[in-house]
Amino acid sequence: MSKLENFKYSRWVNRGNSLLLFILVLTLFVGLNTLSLLHFKRYDITEDRKYALSPETVSYIQELKEPIRIIVTLNGDENNSEMGPYYTDIKNLVKEYEYTAQVTGAGPIQSEFINVYQQRRLAQELVEEFGISQPNLVIFASETKYRTVVIDELYESEELEKTAFRGEQMFTSAILDVSNPKENSIYFLKGHGERDPNSVDPIVGLSQLAQQLEQRNFKIKPLDLTVPESRIPEDANLLVLAGPRLPLMAREVNILKDYLNENAGRLIVLIDPAINNNLGDLFYHWGILAEDMVVLDTGSDSLMTGGDLLIRRFDPDHPITESIAKNSESVVVGLSRPVRADIGSPLDDRLSVTPIVGGSESGWGERFYHDQKSIGYDEGVDMKGPVSIAVVSERSISSDLGIDIPGGRLVVFGTSEIITNSRLTILGNFTLFLNTINWSLDRNNLLSIEPKPIEKLYITLSQEEMSKLRLAILLILPCCSALFGTFVYWLRRT
Repeated sequence: MSKLENFKYSRWVNRGNSLLLFILVLTLFVGLNTLSLLHFKRYDITEDRKYALSPETVSYIQELKEPIRIIVTLNGDENNSEMGPYYTDIKNLVKEYEYTAQVTGAGPIQSEFINVYQQRRLAQELVEEFGISQPNLVIFASETKYRTVVIDELYESEELEKTAFRGEQMFTSAILDVSNPKENSIYFLKGHGERDPNSVDPIVGLSQLAQQLEQRNFKIKPLDLTVPESRIPEDANLLVLAGPRLPLMAREVNILKDYLNENAGRLIVLIDPAINNNLGDLFYHWGILAEDMVVLDTGSDSLMTGGDLLIRRFDPDHPITESIAKNSESVVVGLSRPVRADIGSPLDDRLSVTPIVGGSESGWGERFYHDQKSIGYDEGVDMKGPVSIAVVSERSISSDLGIDIPGGRLVVFGTSEIITNSRLTILGNFTLFLNTINWSLDRNNLLSIEPKPIEKLYITLSQEEMSKLRLAILLILPCCSALFGTFVYWLRRT
């Protein structure tokens, strides 16, 4: 074989080897991508597994039969100094839900991130579909229901500092809520001059409250028990009696008593001072005493302009007021009457009565408030402060197996002005009442998902160490970079 033939043969061999190598690399690339598509795995490698879903959540997702949409109206991105941490947490958690639904074959979970200020068309679609256009919400929607979660609800905080991320608890609770065909119906009693959820009056109306509750997937309905033969509907998850101006009839009181005792009902009562409501017997059987007094306070730290009271005393251990106490929030109320545990009520080991909201040490319960000339604390006559203005009472039920299960729950506020349109804008007021509703309905409390603590890294340096660190950042690192650049330049020149 001549040299020319040897050269041609070698060239064809090299080309064949190159082609074979290309085919092998292409096959490896296609194979790896096929394997990744067919056997995709997602792992949370954060130190505290902040976004990893619990087995409980995974089991719930596996049971989903219909698609769920998660719409985030968070304005900002991961590079935003203010909203960046929120965006990162929500985005990573949403991905976990989408991935889990995909690998388990459940109803798909799809997410959308919408900036309501920049994406006006999508924002308008939200208004048309849900009546919502505000930012910083997470909307969970099925084909028939939706529920909104405010960004702040995803975190536990103390003294306005985030201490734990409870996004999984809130996300799973919201998904269960919208995927459950059963609706949470709240009936507002009427027929006695109660405050109206449809009224937009800033002083007496409750339209703002109704709007906020409807955005959280509650159904607001009226109920008039003054109508003969009327009964509490079977779909009533919660009853609210907000500021009756006339006393309830004995028949109505008996209906409420049967609802609480026999049906393990849930009832929130907001009563004002100087008004006979005829609820004394009902309260007595639930260990609550609401005396005809007015809560007064002369302390400069509690009395606001106009006569309203600034309330800062909350039970730090009760689920309703725990977050409010930790964050040092306050509640503004108008005229209030004392509401406290009744030590003279029948003894009942199954009954638990807890005051959760109270006034300051300088306040008192004025008994003879009708006599303007004698206003002032009288030892032995008036009620010494701090005076409680909100009490919760719950009764357990003994089953045949000897196990106590939750029974009825009754919450009594000594004022109805706390939820009016003019006062609901105060953050503490709405938080308190929303927490009361959620507690009454066991909403979010049925999940055993624990919040993920937010770990923070603190570096403690002495003044000498700070000086060295400052020197390294401002002088040594720039000098090293300059020397390295000079060395590279010299190599290229030579």
